[in-house]
Amino acid sequence: MLPTNKDRGTRSGGAFQWFAQRISGSALLIALLIHFWVLHFFPADPHGEITFDVVMQRLSHPLFKTIDLIFLVTAIYHGINGLILVVHDYVHKPAIRMFVVGTLWVVGIWFLILGSITILSLKGN
Repeated sequence: MLPTNKDRGTRSGGAFQWFAQRISGSALLIALLIHFWVLHFFPADPHGEITFDVVMQRLSHPLFKTIDLIFLVTAIYHGINGLILVVHDYVHKPAIRMFVVGTLWVVGIWFLILGSITILSLKGN
């Protein structure tokens, strides 16, 4: 049976959401490993000392800002999509489901805005 306009956006998640969850989870694992290696384990000087100033210098570089923004977007998408999949499994009334899913997207967008502002405003010494 094809969905009606009334059901649009309230039916349970499909194969695309399931697949996107697996892909974003894999991307998160890779991004997390890159983030930790570059910012916390890769020494900046021959003495191998990583200080706050060194980390801030790295985070102020446009390449690392881009990597962290991609990491942020992927993490928020993965988290919101996972919660939406749970909502689709356990919330059966379409009106409540639509309200919860809409609220989750609003919260996700809000976190994306706050995270982006934080990442883009970082400046090194």
